[in-house]
Amino acid sequence: MPEWKSFTFGEDGEAVPEAMPAPAAPSPAMEADEYAAKWGTEVSEVSIARIENVLEGDGLPHGSSEFIAVTQLEDVRFQIHREPVDAPWLQIETRIEPEGAGHTELSLQAVANRWNTEHLQPTVMPIEDGDQWVLVAASRFFVGEGLSDRQIHAMLRRGLIIGLSAAQELPGLLAESAK
Repeated sequence: MPEWKSFTFGEDGEAVPEAMPAPAAPSPAMEADEYAAKWGTEVSEVSIARIENVLEGDGLPHGSSEFIAVTQLEDVRFQIHREPVDAPWLQIETRIEPEGAGHTELSLQAVANRWNTEHLQPTVMPIEDGDQWVLVAASRFFVGEGLSDRQIHAMLRRGLIIGLSAAQELPGLLAESAK
Protein backbone atom coordinates (compact mmCIF):
# COMPACT_ATOMS: atom_id res chain seq x y z
CA MET A 1 0.00 0.00 0.00
CA PRO A 2 1.58 3.30 -0.99
CA GLU A 3 0.38 5.09 2.16
CA TRP A 4 2.40 2.69 4.35
CA LYS A 5 5.98 3.57 5.00
CA SER A 6 8.82 1.16 5.59
CA PHE A 7 11.58 1.94 8.02
CA THR A 8 15.13 0.78 8.41
CA PHE A 9 17.33 1.48 11.38
CA GLY A 10 20.53 3.45 10.98
CA GLU A 11 23.79 2.82 12.80
CA ASP A 12 22.70 5.02 15.69
CA GLY A 13 19.45 3.07 16.14
CA GLU A 14 17.24 5.84 14.71
CA ALA A 15 14.38 4.86 12.42
CA VAL A 16 14.97 6.10 8.88
CA PRO A 17 12.05 6.08 6.40
CA GLU A 18 12.86 4.32 3.15
CA ALA A 19 12.19 6.21 -0.02
CA MET A 20 8.83 5.19 -1.46
CA PRO A 21 8.09 5.75 -5.13
CA ALA A 22 5.07 7.95 -5.71
CA PRO A 23 2.05 6.09 -7.08
CA ALA A 24 1.60 6.55 -10.82
CA ALA A 25 -2.05 7.54 -10.40
CA PRO A 26 -4.38 7.98 -7.45
CA SER A 27 -6.16 4.81 -6.44
CA PRO A 28 -9.74 4.74 -7.75
CA ALA A 29 -10.72 3.01 -4.51
CA MET A 30 -9.86 6.21 -2.63
CA GLU A 31 -12.14 8.43 -4.70
CA ALA A 32 -15.65 9.16 -3.42
CA ASP A 33 -18.46 7.34 -5.18
CA GLU A 34 -21.58 9.20 -6.30
CA TYR A 35 -23.25 8.75 -2.90
CA ALA A 36 -20.30 10.09 -0.91
CA ALA A 37 -19.22 12.82 -3.35
CA LYS A 38 -22.15 15.08 -2.44
CA TRP A 39 -20.95 15.38 1.17
CA GLY A 40 -18.50 18.03 2.32
CA THR A 41 -15.03 17.34 3.64
CA GLU A 42 -14.73 20.07 6.29
CA VAL A 43 -14.13 18.47 9.67
CA SER A 44 -16.14 19.62 12.69
CA GLU A 45 -17.60 18.19 15.89
CA VAL A 46 -19.96 15.25 15.42
CA SER A 47 -23.50 15.88 16.66
CA ILE A 48 -26.80 14.06 16.50
CA ALA A 49 -28.12 16.89 14.29
CA ARG A 50 -25.29 16.35 11.77
CA ILE A 51 -25.86 12.59 11.81
CA GLU A 52 -29.57 13.07 11.21
CA ASN A 53 -28.79 15.49 8.36
CA VAL A 54 -26.66 12.84 6.64
CA LEU A 55 -29.34 10.18 7.19
CA GLU A 56 -31.89 12.51 5.59
CA GLY A 57 -29.56 13.37 2.70
CA ASP A 58 -28.99 9.68 2.08
CA GLY A 59 -32.75 9.11 1.89
CA LEU A 60 -33.03 7.01 5.04
CA PRO A 61 -35.95 7.31 7.46
CA HIS A 62 -34.79 8.98 10.63
CA GLY A 63 -35.72 10.46 13.95
CA SER A 64 -33.79 11.79 16.89
CA SER A 65 -33.77 13.12 20.39
CA GLU A 66 -31.08 15.13 22.10
CA PHE A 67 -28.79 12.12 22.53
CA ILE A 68 -29.74 9.55 19.89
CA ALA A 69 -30.60 9.22 16.21
CA VAL A 70 -32.58 6.31 14.84
CA THR A 71 -33.00 4.94 11.36
CA GLN A 72 -34.18 1.81 9.64
CA LEU A 73 -32.73 -0.29 6.86
CA GLU A 74 -34.72 -3.21 5.41
CA ASP A 75 -37.02 -3.33 8.46
CA VAL A 76 -34.08 -3.40 10.88
CA ARG A 77 -34.03 -0.51 13.37
CA PHE A 78 -30.72 1.13 14.32
CA GLN A 79 -29.73 3.52 17.09
CA ILE A 80 -26.79 5.88 16.71
CA HIS A 81 -25.48 7.48 19.91
CA ARG A 82 -22.59 8.50 22.14
CA GLU A 83 -22.59 7.50 25.79
CA PRO A 84 -21.75 9.64 27.63
CA VAL A 85 -22.59 12.46 25.26
CA ASP A 86 -19.01 13.75 25.18
CA ALA A 87 -17.50 10.29 24.64
CA PRO A 88 -14.95 10.11 21.82
CA TRP A 89 -16.75 7.02 20.45
CA LEU A 90 -20.03 6.83 18.57
CA GLN A 91 -21.98 3.56 18.52
CA ILE A 92 -24.29 2.21 15.83
CA GLU A 93 -26.35 -0.66 17.20
CA THR A 94 -29.28 -2.90 16.49
CA ARG A 95 -31.13 -5.43 18.64
CA ILE A 96 -31.73 -8.99 17.56
CA GLU A 97 -34.55 -10.62 19.48
CA PRO A 98 -34.29 -14.40 19.35
CA GLU A 99 -37.40 -16.23 18.20
CA GLY A 100 -38.94 -18.67 20.63
CA ALA A 101 -38.48 -19.01 24.35
CA GLY A 102 -35.77 -20.40 26.54
CA HIS A 103 -32.82 -18.33 25.34
CA THR A 104 -30.50 -17.84 28.29
CA GLU A 105 -27.55 -15.56 28.79
CA LEU A 106 -25.22 -18.54 28.30
CA SER A 107 -26.86 -19.74 25.09
CA LEU A 108 -26.78 -16.24 23.61
CA GLN A 109 -23.20 -15.72 24.82
CA ALA A 110 -22.14 -18.84 22.91
CA VAL A 111 -23.69 -17.45 19.70
CA ALA A 112 -22.16 -14.01 20.35
CA ASN A 113 -18.73 -15.55 20.94
CA ARG A 114 -18.96 -17.49 17.70
CA TRP A 115 -19.96 -14.36 15.77
CA ASN A 116 -17.23 -12.25 17.39
CA THR A 117 -14.48 -14.75 16.58
CA GLU A 118 -15.57 -14.90 12.93
CA HIS A 119 -16.28 -11.17 12.33
CA LEU A 120 -14.42 -7.97 13.08
CA GLN A 121 -17.61 -5.90 13.27
CA PRO A 122 -20.16 -5.54 14.66
CA THR A 123 -19.45 -6.78 18.17
CA VAL A 124 -22.36 -8.90 19.39
CA MET A 125 -23.29 -9.23 23.06
CA PRO A 126 -26.26 -10.56 25.02
CA ILE A 127 -28.14 -8.11 27.23
CA GLU A 128 -31.01 -8.60 29.61
CA ASP A 129 -34.15 -6.76 28.62
CA GLY A 130 -36.79 -7.12 31.30
CA ASP A 131 -37.55 -10.82 31.57
CA GLN A 132 -35.77 -11.90 28.35
CA TRP A 133 -32.31 -11.95 26.84
CA VAL A 134 -31.60 -10.33 23.45
CA LEU A 135 -28.50 -9.78 21.33
CA VAL A 136 -27.13 -6.36 20.52
CA ALA A 137 -24.86 -5.87 17.52
CA ALA A 138 -22.77 -2.74 17.99
CA SER A 139 -20.10 -1.00 15.94
CA ARG A 140 -18.04 1.75 17.51
CA PHE A 141 -16.33 4.55 15.62
CA PHE A 142 -13.86 7.13 16.94
CA VAL A 143 -15.32 10.61 16.49
CA GLY A 144 -13.42 12.45 19.23
CA GLU A 145 -11.50 14.68 16.81
CA GLY A 146 -14.55 15.44 14.64
CA LEU A 147 -15.54 14.18 11.21
CA SER A 148 -16.57 15.66 7.89
CA ASP A 149 -20.04 15.00 6.53
CA ARG A 150 -18.43 12.64 4.00
CA GLN A 151 -16.80 10.71 6.86
CA ILE A 152 -20.12 10.60 8.75
CA HIS A 153 -21.74 9.22 5.58
CA ALA A 154 -19.02 6.53 5.28
CA MET A 155 -19.28 5.66 8.99
CA LEU A 156 -23.07 5.33 8.79
CA ARG A 157 -22.87 3.31 5.60
CA ARG A 158 -20.36 0.91 7.15
CA GLY A 159 -22.18 0.61 10.49
CA LEU A 160 -25.60 0.09 8.94
CA ILE A 161 -24.48 -2.43 6.32
CA ILE A 162 -22.57 -4.62 8.76
CA GLY A 163 -25.33 -4.27 11.36
CA LEU A 164 -27.88 -5.37 8.78
CA SER A 165 -25.68 -8.33 7.90
CA ALA A 166 -25.54 -9.35 11.57
CA ALA A 167 -29.31 -8.94 11.96
CA GLN A 168 -29.83 -11.21 8.96
CA GLU A 169 -27.25 -13.87 9.86
CA LEU A 170 -27.61 -14.17 13.64
CA PRO A 171 -31.09 -15.74 13.62
CA GLY A 172 -29.60 -18.64 11.62
CA LEU A 173 -26.80 -19.06 14.16
CA LEU A 174 -29.38 -18.97 16.96
CA ALA A 175 -31.43 -21.67 15.23
CA GLU A 176 -28.28 -23.79 14.75
CA SER A 177 -27.36 -23.47 18.41
CA ALA A 178 -30.86 -24.46 19.54
CA LYS A 179 -30.58 -27.86 17.78
